[in-house]
Amino acid sequence: MTAIPGDHDVSALVLICDHCGRVHNRSEESAVRWPALWGQAVAAGWHGLDRPVGPHFCFRCAA
Repeated sequence: MTAIPGDHDVSALVLICDHCGRVHNRSEESAVRWPALWGQAVAAGWHGLDRPVGPHFCFRCAA
């Protein structure tokens, strides 16, 4: 999936796993640009292509 605007803060991006639909967003460190969001996701164990259109897989689906 793509990185989409967040529910509560549309300037913040949310990342969705292409396999299970798990959401990655860090409210304490809202990412408003793709490189910041992807960096946070990779640090949390996500895998995939480093572009907003994906595919992206959460830490559980990537294992």
